[in-house]
Amino acid sequence: MRARRFGLLLSLVALLCFWAPQTADAHAFLSSSSPADGATVATAPHQLRLDFSETVVLAATELELVGENGRRYAVSELRIEGEGGEEPSRVLAVLPSLPEGAYRLSWQTLSADDLHRTAGVLVFGVGRPVEAAGLNEPKPAPGEAGLRWLVFLSLALALGGALMGALLRRLSNPPPGWLRMAHRSWPAGAAAGLLGSLALLGFQLRGATTGLLAGGYGVRWGLRELGFVLLLTGAIVRRSRIRTAGLVLGAASVGLGTALMGHAAATAQLSVTRVVADALHLVAAATWAGALSIGMLIAVSAVRGSRAQLPAAIAVLRSFGRPAAICISVVISTGLYLTSGVIGSVDAALATFYGRTLLLKIGLVAVIGALGVINHRRVRGPGTAFRRGTIPVEAVLAIGVLGLSATITSGQPALEPQLIRDPKAVAVPLQDARVADLQQTLAVRPNAPGRNLVMVEVFDSRRPAPAPVGTVTVGLVDTDGSTLPPVTAQRLADGRWSAPVVLSGSGSARFVVTVRRAGLPEQAHTYDWVVAGAPAVTWTEIVSTKPVRNELLVLWLAVTVLIVAGWWVVARPRTGSAAVVVPRLVTEPGAGQNIAHEARRPESLSR
Repeated sequence: MRARRFGLLLSLVALLCFWAPQTADAHAFLSSSSPADGATVATAPHQLRLDFSETVVLAATELELVGENGRRYAVSELRIEGEGGEEPSRVLAVLPSLPEGAYRLSWQTLSADDLHRTAGVLVFGVGRPVEAAGLNEPKPAPGEAGLRWLVFLSLALALGGALMGALLRRLSNPPPGWLRMAHRSWPAGAAAGLLGSLALLGFQLRGATTGLLAGGYGVRWGLRELGFVLLLTGAIVRRSRIRTAGLVLGAASVGLGTALMGHAAATAQLSVTRVVADALHLVAAATWAGALSIGMLIAVSAVRGSRAQLPAAIAVLRSFGRPAAICISVVISTGLYLTSGVIGSVDAALATFYGRTLLLKIGLVAVIGALGVINHRRVRGPGTAFRRGTIPVEAVLAIGVLGLSATITSGQPALEPQLIRDPKAVAVPLQDARVADLQQTLAVRPNAPGRNLVMVEVFDSRRPAPAPVGTVTVGLVDTDGSTLPPVTAQRLADGRWSAPVVLSGSGSARFVVTVRRAGLPEQAHTYDWVVAGAPAVTWTEIVSTKPVRNELLVLWLAVTVLIVAGWWVVARPRTGSAAVVVPRLVTEPGAGQNIAHEARRPESLSR
């Protein structure tokens, strides 16, 4: 019945995740710039623009501009648009007078959403062709990844100790040394997690203002700290209700707090299901890894110690089988779901440090699954099976998976725009405006530096129209600030007009559309426009740059359905069976024998 309820709950979570609106999760990476990477401008730009996928901290933003001869140029009046929220932000700066030549801009900043540092390089030329710097993926800082691993290991020690302690207490006479090991692991893990989280925060805030804690990040970090405090309280207090409440609420707080500070919450539109999935993924993985590690120590102790303890070790590991299967089920389902938001394409998975690390993690989980099946069979065989060493290997690999998780959560997801291109998606930016009695639409193609075609549609909202449109002119204030004379548009069919223009570079521009009709005053309207930059680099496909998010979601749904179906089969009652006696372990001093006194159905024996 418990397994059936778990299957129903997992099905409900799957449906909620499938229906929820999703957005891309990422660290703050450079989405566009003016000048763009690899761009050549005719005249030196007066302003630098860097568009980031998330809000960044101005105080932690540094820019360095170097010419081809090694000379450094000062970048001044650094300011930011969009700081303080969770929307993408834009960094603006004033450039000095630049002579003709090639220039290299190095930048680094700090994401305000998750306190992850990111950096990059772009190259542009003034009157001279240049090659783009290309894909530049910042590697996670070893210190941050190590401290994050410490936090994950501490959580695993606390939750694994609590689970293994509960399994040991089910024995009639558990070895005292094993109980002490489990009982001490819980408070030790909670205390280490509390200190490790503080150290991680100090490492992330190095060189940045502590005022960031006054905003949303401080609340999310406080939620994780509260979770470790609740875990520590539950471990110390002896009353069972307080222990249970401290364990459940503490695990939930640590999981949600960590998820809200990670990739799952770093979106313009918060995805509740993605945050919940991230929290469940962490708690399930930590519980499984921690309990498995303690179980390994118990198994080694039984093999090397008194053989009278071997039946007790076998009984504990057998009882760990179902909780471990539940944790693995949650880890696989939530892991696939979360992957759909951090891997943009097959090439992104193969060509980035983040993608390769994630593939390594998936490979280790597959190996652990195979070892788990082997160990599951061996703990139901002779006690000498422990000597083959597969349980210690499984535990070591589980700890390694936590380390890879810490590395992944410290890095930048594989969502770089260069690696994600959908050949079927043709994005044409449009702007609509109501000007007096006229309805206008403006489009610029291809909306990139160089020759472009401005398409204008003009319709009169009144019927009958008081007068036909005579002429349409298009004026331009270019991205470099220069004003070009109006161009008379050519009439096309169905109220459409076209005018050729030449854009000097990417960045902010303004188009002024003037409509003239006989006997009526002219109507002029200004459109604020953003000229897209050229692609950062022409990426040569390894396999495919087509987005794979939908395919990953379909895979996740299929695997989740299989998991739920498997649990449903396991929990399905079988009729026509009589109750039989199944042995339950009672350890007697020096005996190591089992006393049968628990009635169960015969199908439980085969399981």
